[in-house]
Amino acid sequence: MTGFWTLLGPDFSGKSTLLSRLHTEHGWHVVSYDDRYLEGSPLVRQLRETWVDGAFARTGRPYSPELVLAVLHPIVLHLRDELARAANREKVVVDSYYYKLLAKCALLGVEHRELFDYWRTFPRPTGVVYLDLPSAVGWARSGGGHRLNAFEYLGAEPTEAGFARLQDELRGALLKEVAELPLTVLDADVPPASLLARVREVIEPRAAR
Repeated sequence: MTGFWTLLGPDFSGKSTLLSRLHTEHGWHVVSYDDRYLEGSPLVRQLRETWVDGAFARTGRPYSPELVLAVLHPIVLHLRDELARAANREKVVVDSYYYKLLAKCALLGVEHRELFDYWRTFPRPTGVVYLDLPSAVGWARSGGGHRLNAFEYLGAEPTEAGFARLQDELRGALLKEVAELPLTVLDADVPPASLLARVREVIEPRAAR
């Protein structure tokens, strides 16, 4: 397949806005499990909607990590399959790929080494753009925790400390996961238009801008 890029970052780093603008304004094909990119894939939407509250939040009570990851696995396969279907497109970007899901699951104690190793056999991107954001800024963007789900903080309840701890640990885990890939780290605490321009400088050939 032709190359594709991965846009990666912590929660509330602005990925969704960037992907939407890349798609609508600059002709990029976006691979994601967000609603707007799931036309014709109702199963993936249903699985995503039940993943956090219906599976992850009940890990160990009564669901085993293996069972919980069995719910997540089809979503990851969807990303892989959509990338294969987009093989002939020139401008393809995937939202986080499997990297963020794998890293978060590991940090939150939902692990299955054999499955994670299988995900790591999937096609590699041309490069990764990591949107770097201080956890304090992410917390503010989350409305002081009001917009968080259980997959976005550590602890029984959403607190700034629990959010910051997960996001800080996530940064290290993600950068380690993609360390062998071409990686560009960008400051995401800038106006959206500036961040979009910087991302395009990385992922688009100069002649296409």
